[in-house]
Amino acid sequence: MTGTGNGEGAPDGACIFEKALFEQARAGLEMYDMRLRVLRANPAALAVRGLPADVVIGAALGDLDDRIPLSPVMNEVLEGGSAVLDRPVSAYPATDPGNRHDYAVTGFVLRDGGRPIGVAAMVHDVTRDLRKQKELDLLNMARAGIGSSLDPLRTAQELADIAVPCFADAVAVDLMESVLTGDAPVGPVTIRMPMRRAAFTSREGQYGAYPVGSASHFAFPTPYTQALGDLRPRLVDAVPSSGGWLVHDRARAEFIARSGAHSLIVTPLTVHGLVMGLASFYRDGSRPVPFDEEDLSLATQLATCTAICVDNARRFTREHTVATALQRSLLPRRPPEAAGVRSSHCYMPGRYGAHWFDVLPLSSCRVGLVIGYVAGEDLQASTAMGRLRTAASTLAAMDLPPDELLAHLDDAGRRLAREQDADPVTLHHARPPFTASCLYVTYDPVTRTCAAASAGHASPLLTGPDGVVSTLEVPAGPALGHGTPYETVTTQLRAGSLLTLYSDGSAHRHPAEAEERLTRLRKVVAEPAAAPGEVCDEIVYKVLRGATPQDGAALLLARTRTIAPDHISSWTFPAEAPSVREARRAAHGRLAQWGLEDHAPVTDLVVSELATNVIRHARGPIRLRLILDRGLTVEVHDDADTAPHLRHARLQDEGGRGLFIVASLTRHWGTRYEETGKTIWAEQELPNL
Repeated sequence: MTGTGNGEGAPDGACIFEKALFEQARAGLEMYDMRLRVLRANPAALAVRGLPADVVIGAALGDLDDRIPLSPVMNEVLEGGSAVLDRPVSAYPATDPGNRHDYAVTGFVLRDGGRPIGVAAMVHDVTRDLRKQKELDLLNMARAGIGSSLDPLRTAQELADIAVPCFADAVAVDLMESVLTGDAPVGPVTIRMPMRRAAFTSREGQYGAYPVGSASHFAFPTPYTQALGDLRPRLVDAVPSSGGWLVHDRARAEFIARSGAHSLIVTPLTVHGLVMGLASFYRDGSRPVPFDEEDLSLATQLATCTAICVDNARRFTREHTVATALQRSLLPRRPPEAAGVRSSHCYMPGRYGAHWFDVLPLSSCRVGLVIGYVAGEDLQASTAMGRLRTAASTLAAMDLPPDELLAHLDDAGRRLAREQDADPVTLHHARPPFTASCLYVTYDPVTRTCAAASAGHASPLLTGPDGVVSTLEVPAGPALGHGTPYETVTTQLRAGSLLTLYSDGSAHRHPAEAEERLTRLRKVVAEPAAAPGEVCDEIVYKVLRGATPQDGAALLLARTRTIAPDHISSWTFPAEAPSVREARRAAHGRLAQWGLEDHAPVTDLVVSELATNVIRHARGPIRLRLILDRGLTVEVHDDADTAPHLRHARLQDEGGRGLFIVASLTRHWGTRYEETGKTIWAEQELPNL
């Protein structure tokens, strides 16, 4: 019987179809007797074995296993009596002896009236199908695994880790310096453009031509520079061991010699013709099959996926850089000089949300301390933070108590929330609701009184002169923007106490980590005598060392001080005309004791005008207080709630110039409303102090 014969007798119609099917089938077909001797084999099966029909027909199947091992599958069919479907088998076919092929073998029993008379095998070459499936799986893995973060370096490393060892034995990724800083990419690249090694992975744990993180250089002319110049990938299926283009690039020549790389694909990382970087794929002796055109297509798709993710990361880096610069420009570069405290701050910008703080000099040597947080992403949060800080500074200048200041700041928060809801971007893309917190603290060095109110912000820490750390319990009202009133808490502090206001961006996302950092923070601020700047440094070293760039943090430390009693003088006079002269005489005498006689004329005039203002426009006794610190503050208190009005009197007016005169002679002046009445104050500059 021959390999393609039909047996004896003239073939009828059915036999013709059977013969055509057997001979023309692309799959290998073989029939065996019950002893697994080959009865029939079609041309496709003979081609796999690379043997003629007269050698195969009649041979024992086991004797032919050196070409393709089918006997284990067919023995299983004989012993089990049932079919075996798509059993994977590998072999090196005679038609392509240099490459391993994958086959799917199906075996089944041949029966005649229910009686087994032999077995048959169908052999499908699925090498190409499996390769396509592996390529598809690798692409799906790349699409799912590359770009998991908005970090270009991590994105590059994800490409290298996915491609090795599934596709290549070593992968190097170099990115443009401009991409890493968020700047706009360029078109075709010259060899002078700075690049940096962003990622490297190898199957054998080797090291690349350049360490990750270092500057990488591409010498001209090589496949690398050619790909960067015309933005087309390069396939080098036979890398020279020496000589050729390798002589121009010593670093990569040494790597290729060291790794035994024999095949190379270089593909630029481009988006819309703009270069993000370059990816290099290598195969070495552990995988003798070189890259081919299909591999080049796959590498190009991997590079495209990576380039898009790198560009997204670049855009985010750019936005984050702009937002961080905006945040820093909106915050004080150094705390302003404040009479009541010595302060220091620490600021770490985060990728999500914006922290803000300020030190606000108030009237009569008092000081305001404010810290807050705005949730959101970069520019949106930064602009909202800037508006809230400006509003807080303006409100603090009005000498409002903490609860009233937060109430007005809450109005600003509601406006910001409405603007965000009306933003076209918000209407088409879901954004979390506007969220902002704030803590406002005032300190009076004359009375050592601390007043605080909170809008959803953590309470400050208070370190006494003895080093005992406690929490200044401030009722945490709702966050800004909810229209709910706030409560002020007043506490008497000892001189030299340390107030620590903090904002931790991880408090909501990682509460356990934030609590652990707070524990470390309490230990650091327990040092009673350290200067605020030294404490800030220790906090960075010991507390914020584990903070991630995504979280961000802000700290504001203030060491309180007290104005000496002999630098404060106060008197009470009846609201009568003669009291003006008495008040002026008392102030003049105190300035003489302080050695400030040269400044007495201005002080006399300020006292006269403020006292007269009480007699004419207010009620109650005249309470005069002088405070000497870096300047001279004159205060006059009365029991009326009427607001003083500075106006420019006309030439024919005989009065109405009092506050105008005060404003002209002093550095600052203003009104502070209290539970009973108001205080008009004026700060006189003392250049010689």
